[in-house]
Order: sequence, then structure tokens, then C-alpha cells
Amino acid sequence: MNKLLSIVIPVYKVEKYIDKCISSLIVPDEKLLQLLDIVVINDGTPDNSAVLAKVYEMKYPGIVRVIDQENRGHGGAWNHGTKLAVGKYLFYLDSDDWFETDELTKLIDFLRTCDTDMVMLDSQKYYAETDRYEDTNRHVELTPGKIYDADQFDWLATGHGYNMTYAHDTVYRTSMMQQYLPLYCEHVMYDDVALQAIPIAIAKDFVYMPFNVYRYYIGRPGQSFDPKVRAVRAADDVTKVLSCLFEWLRQYRHVVPKGGMRDAYTEENYQSLATWHYQELSLFPSSIAQPRLLAWDTFIRTNYPDIVPDKIVKLYRTLPFALYLSIFRTRRLAQRAVRFVKRKMKK
Repeated sequence: MNKLLSIVIPVYKVEKYIDKCISSLIVPDEKLLQLLDIVVINDGTPDNSAVLAKVYEMKYPGIVRVIDQENRGHGGAWNHGTKLAVGKYLFYLDSDDWFETDELTKLIDFLRTCDTDMVMLDSQKYYAETDRYEDTNRHVELTPGKIYDADQFDWLATGHGYNMTYAHDTVYRTSMMQQYLPLYCEHVMYDDVALQAIPIAIAKDFVYMPFNVYRYYIGRPGQSFDPKVRAVRAADDVTKVLSCLFEWLRQYRHVVPKGGMRDAYTEENYQSLATWHYQELSLFPSSIAQPRLLAWDTFIRTNYPDIVPDKIVKLYRTLPFALYLSIFRTRRLAQRAVRFVKRKMKK
């Protein structure tokens, strides 16, 4: 039987969560279940996560596969899982998250008649500390069931920044993604930033269906969303991720048709991510910010001279570092104060 949907699950130190994750994929309809290709990537986990996953592999042969690899990080697991996927469509699921089984059933049934390059969905965040669910509401401007031409759709006017094709909300045509591997930077956090740009660059069309499938768990200790973890590695990891993404864009930018909405979005994303990173690095303490800003600026000047500097970048390149940092942070505080006043006035 041809597989319809591959679900790629990276596994590393998640033995408390993996059972809930995989069990949520076991839809009750046997015919629909047979259409699934559940690809569990054991990323060299030292705990019992892979052992627990292999219980499902034995119970559901031909549906669940556990693939062992040396540790390559989240992005490495996604790259490997994408390469091995055999379903027509591809969905990523982190192993501490889960799917709403009934909504997954609806999605599988829909995919049997779907032929667009992407399917956008709804999702929810789950906040463990307060036991609260929150809808993402990322696609409220889209009409359910309507097929959108990716070159005609105004990606820049959606109001959702660069998260239209986020992993939690989007199913991708597998062959489309496999054609441009590797997609993700390895051994880093935030490798999923690639999904802000790559799917839009290569997809020809998409459809939105209001299936609320993904449940994103927030609050696990050590999670990359955890501010304590972010503060330790963020500066270096984001630099690596953006470097990988820019190299991908350099190699495959020709794929994007010139003059269309995808072209405009890709160019804007390319420019804004580069200049945004100057601001992100400037938020760190001076001792961390100064060497990393210098390295990033050198990298951009050397490899991507077509990046157009915004006001912040021009200030950084013109002023002594201490003066630049003082002006940047004063400006940042002023912006936050204005936003605070505007919120109060709306109330």
C-alpha cells in the first residue's frame, strides 16, 4: 500500500513524553492507519526513549519505523527523516509534543484527495505550568478549502511575520522537500528557522484546512523555548542557522520565479533576517554582543554584500561600539514605552 503521510519524530531524552507522542498517532480507523509512515529518528538518545519507541515498531510493523543514528541534533534528525520519508506528504512532530488524534484522522482523510504542495493547518500551544491551551490563530485570513497560487498570494501582507509555513501548522509534499536536502542546520537550536523561507521558495500552491492537529508543549525543562537555555546558546546557534539558510538561498534562489509574490517575500526575508540578527545580538551583554556582532558583520560584508543595511546596521558600522549600544538600547526602551502606552490607551 502506498503511504500517504510520513510523520518524522526526532527522539532525544524524552522518555517521559514519547509514549504520549506516538500513541496520539494511532488513529482508530485501520485503513487510515495503514496510510501512515511514522519515522522515529533515534538521535543517539542515552535514555530509554528509543526502547519505548521500538515497542510501537513491534506492535505496528509497516507503520512505525525506528531509525538509529549518531547524534546530529534536531536538524540532523529532520534531515535524515525527510530523506527516508515515503509518504506523499510530510509532517514534523517533536517527541515531547503530540497530535489530537481525531483531528489527525480528518487530516489523513482529506489528504487522500489533496494534491497541493502544502497544506496549512491550525494548532494549539499547551502551557504546562498553567495547564492551559491557546490557539495559534495563524491562518485566520485564509479561506478553508481554497487552493492558493503561491506566486499570487501576498505573503508579506499576512500580518504573521515569517511564520506562515511553521512546522507545527504545515504539511509539505515530501518529494518537494527531498529535492532540496539538506534543509536544516545540524547540532544547533532554532534549526526550524529554515521553514520561514524554504517552503515558500519552492512550493507552487497550498490550501488551508481548519484541522487543529498539533499540540505544542511549552514548559519542559531544557526545552529550547526555555529562556535559560536560550540565553546560553542563542547567539551562536542563530548565527549558524542563518548562515546555513543564506547558503541554501544562494544555491537555490534561482528556483523562485522572478517578479512574483514568492520572489518579493524571499528577498524581504533574506534582507530582514540578516539585519534582524544585528538587533538580536545587540540585546546581549556588551562582552557577548561585541565579538559576535563583529563576526556577524564580517560574515555579511564578506559573503553577502548585496544585503542592504538598515538604520541599526548603519549605526553599528558608523559609531564607536559603546555609543552604538547605548543608542540602540535607549531606542529599544523608547519603543517598548510607546507600545505600552498604546496598549493602555486601547483599554
